[in-house]
Amino acid sequence: MAVIIYTAKRGLVAGHTAGQSYELEVGIEGVSPSFNREENTLTTLSGKDFTTFYRIEERDSFSTVAIDDPALQAQMREFLMSVAGGELFALDLMGEPGSPVDPVTHKLRGNPSKRLVNSAGFYSYSFQVKVFDENA
Repeated sequence: MAVIIYTAKRGLVAGHTAGQSYELEVGIEGVSPSFNREENTLTTLSGKDFTTFYRIEERDSFSTVAIDDPALQAQMREFLMSVAGGELFALDLMGEPGSPVDPVTHKLRGNPSKRLVNSAGFYSYSFQVKVFDENA
């Protein structure tokens, strides 16, 4: 199980307060690392390329296991809405609530998705993140 630590801001579940930090424990089914390359290539009439390289942004895509607990689904919604404006959050793939092992700070990238896994109300969530680098 992974632990997500975030500050609630939007889509609050009952009993949660805006501005308060919360931990969410959820099973992560898949992690897909990728990168987004920022560069510009110009090609001359003779076919020679001139490339200006700007940067590489490393990204990870996460997908949760199928979730059937309505309370956990509501907290996933709260988490995703609370970080939708570029707010930082920590994701610890090996930790447990209250016992972090290796939390990594992230920012949400793109639009998260919620997918119905079966007609019994199991949902899986997918989202893409950028590792936040304080030195960048």
